[in-house]
Amino acid sequence: NNRTKDIPDDQKPTVFSGAVSFRGGHGIEGTYAQFPPFVAINAKNVVDETGKDGSLIIDKEKILTWNPDIIFLDPNNMHLVRDDYKDNPDFYHSLKAVQDGKVYTQIAYNWYTTNVETAVVDAYYAGKIIFPDAFDDIDIENLAVDVYTTLLGEEAEGYYDELVKGGLGWQQIKIGE
Repeated sequence: NNRTKDIPDDQKPTVFSGAVSFRGGHGIEGTYAQFPPFVAINAKNVVDETGKDGSLIIDKEKILTWNPDIIFLDPNNMHLVRDDYKDNPDFYHSLKAVQDGKVYTQIAYNWYTTNVETAVVDAYYAGKIIFPDAFDDIDIENLAVDVYTTLLGEEAEGYYDELVKGGLGWQQIKIGE
């Protein structure tokens, strides 16, 4: 919060988190309003304009209308996004974030229970992407190792590496590949 609280809204890029899981996996249309990692860093989440809170299914046409600058997708549901891309490539190619190569992973932190440690790393990673100057001192790998070992104990020291090996690291992605 302190890193971004003084950034005016008109200087913030718009963001969207999709392919989230709630009551099952969803494609790009599965999202969250008042998404806690975004709230923690004062991000400008386009979904918040709905006035709702929590998990939502959004019409894809609304995503086009919002046309967010940056998109985060849960890698657990990328198979759903890839399947949809095969049927609707024009939709994806119409999105500014896709055109500009500003699509990134955002690991689910609610999986049978709330994994606070992953939510913390999600917030810092989103901060690095959305507000690079405010988070330029953060190395996501070192931060993740510190957070996991602090909150889960020394046995979690290799947890970040396991996530990456399982395809669940924090990284830039390209839709359609």
